[in-house]
Amino acid sequence: MISFNRIATLGAMLLFFLVTPVQAASYQEYKCHVVSSKKGDQVIFYRWKTADFKLKMAGIPGRQLSDAKGKKYFVKDVRECVLLSEDFSSEESQRIDERTLR
Repeated sequence: MISFNRIATLGAMLLFFLVTPVQAASYQEYKCHVVSSKKGDQVIFYRWKTADFKLKMAGIPGRQLSDAKGKKYFVKDVRECVLLSEDFSSEESQRIDERTLR
């Protein structure tokens, strides 16, 4: 037979898991003004976990990209990254963003 203590313990554990909020990974879409070896200044788009933003942004320089024909090139530098819904702070980045297709 199942003891009362065991039932109480299982009930308490079940209640704990039902009440504890689930921490879902929050993702955001970002746009970054980068300088690449082939195309020069351009805006590229990413979707990252909010908590990983700074780490992911720091990892962009040196990243290898491919053009439409499959030719590989590298990102030299990151000028700025912002949320997709926000505007870049520099005028140069804003001009490049206006010319970029979504």
